[in-house]
Amino acid sequence: MRSLIIADQAFVMRERALLSRLSIGLTDEGVRVSAALPLSLLERVQADFPVGPVAGYEDTGVFLSRTPRVNRFIERLRSPDRDKAQFDIVHAFGGSCWNFALEVGRRLDALTVFEVWRPGLADRARAMRSGSQRVSFFAPSPGIERLLLREGAGLTVRLTQWGVRTTKSPNPILRSGRAPSIVLIASGRDNAAVSAAFLGACAVLREHEEVMLFVDADAARRSPIWKLARQEDLVNRVSIIDSVEERRDLVIRCDILLYPEARGEQRSVLFDAMGAGMAVVAVDDPMVPSLVPDVTARVLTDPPAEQWASEIDRLITHPDIARDLGRSARDRIRNEFRSTTHVRSVLDAYEWLLSSKPIPLASVR
Repeated sequence: MRSLIIADQAFVMRERALLSRLSIGLTDEGVRVSAALPLSLLERVQADFPVGPVAGYEDTGVFLSRTPRVNRFIERLRSPDRDKAQFDIVHAFGGSCWNFALEVGRRLDALTVFEVWRPGLADRARAMRSGSQRVSFFAPSPGIERLLLREGAGLTVRLTQWGVRTTKSPNPILRSGRAPSIVLIASGRDNAAVSAAFLGACAVLREHEEVMLFVDADAARRSPIWKLARQEDLVNRVSIIDSVEERRDLVIRCDILLYPEARGEQRSVLFDAMGAGMAVVAVDDPMVPSLVPDVTARVLTDPPAEQWASEIDRLITHPDIARDLGRSARDRIRNEFRSTTHVRSVLDAYEWLLSSKPIPLASVR
């Protein structure tokens, strides 16, 4: 079996570790994996894909340029001993590469798979027109799977739940003699939710002068965090983490993770934090299966700043509660959200799709 994994720039920057684990795991299972990454990132990230050929593709251009861009990319894929590239599966990660991947799949006569990592992409799945090209959709959570099956009648959907590797033992959190650290991770697109969590954390910072607060740069750019920090006179107590998904080593060294948005997005950094034994406080999101109240996280419903502050303060002043929550989260991730399980589910889905009849769905609008 031959698989070509195509990812767009945003997905590579956010989920490079997941893509690398999947590529390595599939290769270990006997799949011949190649990767297609944006040319602008190729030199920076190629080392994270140690198995199979890695080719760059031009990920920007007007609609009329797509065909020549696909032509140039397919030429890069061609082996010296073959007239043309040969693949069974083209697997697309990241919505902005869907059209490109679909055209590549058509040209290679391969089945094209689209990873629906957020609910918004279900709209594009529903916009597929009937035709002869074979396509399918992978849902990394049961909630997204239900959404696709309910609202995308006729779509071929497979559940391929994401997973990560847990640390060998829970990271020690809220250690005596060490300043407590909080990290807030969010896209920043839900300003009200991010602001409430940030203001709650600021209240804790005023009560505990030793506490450090780190904020995802995306959240800082898209929400009024700096304005709020100035109003609270806490600018000097807040640090911004740029490209937080790439800085997971820093994230999992913190004690408490705040996850204030409920957008249905799958972000493996949340799995990594739980798998390291961090104490997580999050807003309830039925699309995110790892959020299990009082097992993997303190799960809140539309919390105001005061509730965020109360939850954070409780964890800091009662570190045993935070450690118990972190251990429980790590156990759940280790048992139910393993990277090996993700690899196996993708492989099973590939094999099932390739053994099935052609799936008559074709184009993305």
